[in-house]
This record gives sequence, C-alpha cells and structure tokens, in this order.
Amino acid sequence: MNCKRCGSKAVIRIDYANLTLCAEHFSEWLETRVEKTVKDYGMVAPGDIVAVAVSGGKDSTTLLHVMKKVSERMKFDVVGINIDLGIDRGTKYSSLSTELAVRNFELTGVNYKVVKLKETHGFTIDETKHRVKRPVCSTCGLVKRYVLDEVAKEIGANVLATGHNLNDMAVFVMSGYHTGDLQNLARLRAVSPGENGYIKKIKPLFLTSEKETTTYALVNKIPFLLDSCPNNPKVGGPTSDKLRRMVELTEEEIPGFMLRLVENFERRIRPFFEDLPRFNLGKCKVCGKPTNSDRDICSFCALKIKMNGGEVSNVVSGE
Repeated sequence: MNCKRCGSKAVIRIDYANLTLCAEHFSEWLETRVEKTVKDYGMVAPGDIVAVAVSGGKDSTTLLHVMKKVSERMKFDVVGINIDLGIDRGTKYSSLSTELAVRNFELTGVNYKVVKLKETHGFTIDETKHRVKRPVCSTCGLVKRYVLDEVAKEIGANVLATGHNLNDMAVFVMSGYHTGDLQNLARLRAVSPGENGYIKKIKPLFLTSEKETTTYALVNKIPFLLDSCPNNPKVGGPTSDKLRRMVELTEEEIPGFMLRLVENFERRIRPFFEDLPRFNLGKCKVCGKPTNSDRDICSFCALKIKMNGGEVSNVVSGE
C-alpha cells in the first residue's frame, strides 16, 4: 500500500474513509480528527485545564500525546493523572502501568499526579476481590470514576478526559440495546457536563478506533503497556466481551459500522433520553458527593468503609 497523500509506504488502511496513509500523514490525520471532535462537541474551551487520565495503555497514552498537541493550537492546558490501583496477581500490573504513565508525562512535559489507592484510601483493588460481592471490574470502575473526579478537582482541572475509544463506545451502545437499560444508555455521553458536584468529563477518542490509537502509538514510538489487566475475563467470558467481538467482526464486513452506530446514537438517539425521569440525588453523609443510594452514603464511601473494617449501618445511624 502507498500513502494517498505522498506516495510513500503506507502503515495503515482506513477502510471506512478509503484512505491509506504513511506514518507522518496518518499522525496528522488522527490529530486533526481528534481536534475536530473536540471542537464539534464543545469538549474544551480556551483557558480550560484538562486532566488526562493515563493508565499506561495504548488508548490513554495516545490521548495524552494528542491532547498535548491539540492544546497548543486550542490554547488550553493539560495535566496528567495516574492511579496505582494495587493490581498485582503476580504481574506487577499496576506498578508497570504507573511507570509507563510517568514516562509519558515526562515525554510530553505535562505536570502530573500519581495517586496510590492504598495510601489515599486504605485498600487496593486486589484486596476487594474476596471481600466485596460485586464483580472486580465493576468495583474497579467505581473506584476510578470517584478518584479521578476527586483528584482532577484537587489539581485545579475543570475538565477530565478519558481514553474511551470507538470500539468501547460501540460495545456500550450495543450492550445498552441488548439489556434495555435506558438509564445506563442515557448516561453514555461523549461530553458529560459538570453538574451535581461532578467535574465535566469528555471522551476525545470516542470516534477513534482501537486500530487507530494502536497504530498512532506504534508509529510515534509511544511507550505503553502491552499486557491487559489480569482481572480481564478471558475469551468466551461475559456478554460484553462477546458483544465486542461481534461488533468488531461486523466492522470488518461493513467498514464504518462502528462509527455510524456511535455517531447516530450520540447525535440522533441519545437526545430522546433527556426526557427520562432523573434520579433524585442526595448528598453522601461521608464525602458530600451526590448519591442515589437509599442509605445516604455513596457507593465508593460504602466500599471504603467496608474495606477499612467499618460498618456502613453504623455510619448511616450516626454511631
């Protein structure tokens, strides 16, 4: 394959765009595409401070490098956040993730903060596996959402960017259709406004495929963690894993399927969910953040109390 822009050797074929591009022109194409997404969806304004959550994987490291370049043109600031979740299981997964995140913070020259979950909140994700009934990936997601929001505010950011890519979003949409969970679909947004005490959250890569983020990381020699989380289900696992394979196989047969699925959902379908009944949010008695729990304690604080040997019922009753 030859690059359609310069005729040199191509590194990627983007079927839905009928494009073959060399490393240089692909990098330019992806950066321009992400910048257009940021502008089209009103993700960032000049003067904003955007905290980029970096796990050390290909998506988040690509996001960091691209957003740093976009920030120079759009006049906003970028800072980095990494959470050491304490996932080991013989792989030292979290420590390696943090090491690679820090290398990328230093390569891009951004200020950053590394948060060790054990030091700040008294437990690790590994320690929750046998003490909490909910699935470990669900617990991990809860922890990351809470801590990222907390830390982004602490370091002065007013926007939090995460590395969810097009494949992720397509699977979330299909999963919502499959289960009929309208409330969950309503919460699926490329841009979540800052409200109810939460920071504004954005997904600048939500129209960028995993193939594209991986290629960008490789051709730009971005260091990233190759191994997946040891807690991830193996092939043949939960429904979401099977939906991902189905969506990606469909993309091979119908190029652009994922892009149209996600764009149409965001622009044409999700607006209808605005009329759904909203939760009556209360305030967590422990941290003051919003909660829809009938215990008046948010899920994170309930988890933290349990992991640190306390009883949620005692906190609720004021003991």
